[in-house]
Amino acid sequence: MGHKLTYQSSWVSKEIEAGIDYFKPDILITVGYNKPLFHRFAEEIPKLCKKYNLFHLYWATEDLINHTSWSLPYIKKSKPDLVWTIHPDCIKKYESLGIPSSYLNFALNPRLFPPKKKDDKEIYDISLVGATHLFKRTYRFDSLKHLLFPLVQVGQKTHVWGYGWRKDEALIASIFGQTVPHDWLQGHLLYGVSGSVYQKSKIVLGLQNAEDQVTQRTFEILGTGAFMIASRTKAITEMFEDKKELVLTSSPKETIELVTYYLNRPDIRHEIGCNARKKIMDKYTYHQNLIKIWPKAEQLINKRKEKI
Repeated sequence: MGHKLTYQSSWVSKEIEAGIDYFKPDILITVGYNKPLFHRFAEEIPKLCKKYNLFHLYWATEDLINHTSWSLPYIKKSKPDLVWTIHPDCIKKYESLGIPSSYLNFALNPRLFPPKKKDDKEIYDISLVGATHLFKRTYRFDSLKHLLFPLVQVGQKTHVWGYGWRKDEALIASIFGQTVPHDWLQGHLLYGVSGSVYQKSKIVLGLQNAEDQVTQRTFEILGTGAFMIASRTKAITEMFEDKKELVLTSSPKETIELVTYYLNRPDIRHEIGCNARKKIMDKYTYHQNLIKIWPKAEQLINKRKEKI
């Protein structure tokens, strides 16, 4: 879209301000949930925006699940000029507080997730990338019951990456009646290399957090052209076609049947993966999402400039 961006990795106030003073941006973008956002830095953002004439745009990537506990406390402190939310029901919630809002869902960045090739060596039978996220009761609990723990029950090895699988072991045992074998756990996976895991896997499990939303990883797994088995939800069935672009399950029994069937059918997996990649590239990239909502943002940015 022609904009120049700089990424500020520091949470030290003086370093943040030094970066702003050097780069001289028109827009400050803050995203999602990071602990520093909920400490003193959030309260300093309005002062920085006033001092440097910045338009503050916040992308609320934790809506709707953590809207009340995370998104609202943050915006009340940081006072953004515009909120992009990943859940359409939150638009009215922000606007009722006098903050303009638009719907910007997760999507694919094709530069970070190149396509899987048919001759890529698949060294993992089944993979799951994701933290436990068991601090709040959500549909993720059901999704884990559908997808992962049936495989644990039958001993079908699954390579698992992400935080919490060892730390939350006692909690996992109390909820699911079993734990993930330690030799399945691969530890933390850097976001930038997660695509390579999808490409090297015969099957990738697509955990879902809510029935009316699709996770960020869903777009990224399908966007690489990987073969994904996911929980059957209202949102995912509205966006993708079962048995054509992915495979959906509603129960532990169905998961076992699907894994047994597809593990030894590479040609079918490849065909479904290619269909998934095409659907994502045709409809669900960040560029496609942004061009729909950018005119509203640009209008607000220009309106703010006129007042200065």
